[in-house]
Amino acid sequence: MKRTFMFVICAILFTGYLCAQNFYVRIGVGGSAGTSNSLDMLYKYTEDETGRTIRIQPVDLGSGANGTIGFGFMPGKYVGFELAISKFLGFPNFGDSVVSMPGGTSATSKVKANGLNIIPSVVITAGLEKVNPYARFGLIVGVLPVMYHYFDADQPSVNPPNEVTAIQFYYGGVALGFNATGGVNFQINKVVRMFAELNFIGMNFSPTDSELIKYDINGVDQLPSMNTKQKETIYVSKINIDEQIPDTSPNKRLRKTYPLNSVGASLGVSFNF
Repeated sequence: MKRTFMFVICAILFTGYLCAQNFYVRIGVGGSAGTSNSLDMLYKYTEDETGRTIRIQPVDLGSGANGTIGFGFMPGKYVGFELAISKFLGFPNFGDSVVSMPGGTSATSKVKANGLNIIPSVVITAGLEKVNPYARFGLIVGVLPVMYHYFDADQPSVNPPNEVTAIQFYYGGVALGFNATGGVNFQINKVVRMFAELNFIGMNFSPTDSELIKYDINGVDQLPSMNTKQKETIYVSKINIDEQIPDTSPNKRLRKTYPLNSVGASLGVSFNF
């Protein structure tokens, strides 16, 4: 009986302690610019009086817009913890396909990445009242990273001329990295704060699968007539070049890693409880 009584008293005191602390919810929106490029996805084709050339078109998958909701707990004035969920929508990168080089086919491509990220962080603040600088450091886990590769081609040399549209969808795997943020809170009242911050993300994405989700020729869907090997691909670290993959199984290719590194800024509001 005494143990039960003491447990109840401790639970009440602990609950009161937590309630006296600073819980908060913050909501923010922002944008980012990529700091790393993939150099083997898109190309730029030019043709003039001096001849035909093809060059690398850097693909920046870290540029985009994001919306974030974070749940934080500050047990003291200077150190706390936060768990945030962020939705990232990448900006498209435009270029040409290498098949443009021989001539006879004009092909253009674009690539973009999207993702849903979970960000656990440690929060460090200056502990000031009205204008309070802070920093956050932690991991970033991309739980649903995806990438889209759009392809459009005109084939005027065939009879009849063809217009081809295709979309390759890359998915699978978890993107891992780190996040570092610096910002300032502006106290509006006891409950509401506005914030502005800069953040850096270092993260890579290595998809395990891809699927051709659209393939039209002159507006006619070709997917129903294609087999599994033509539509689906799995990415592995080693391939047996003598393996004969049946048409009923996905094709195999070597796995690649794509950088999602970025630097960005965001604005928002937080609510204290």
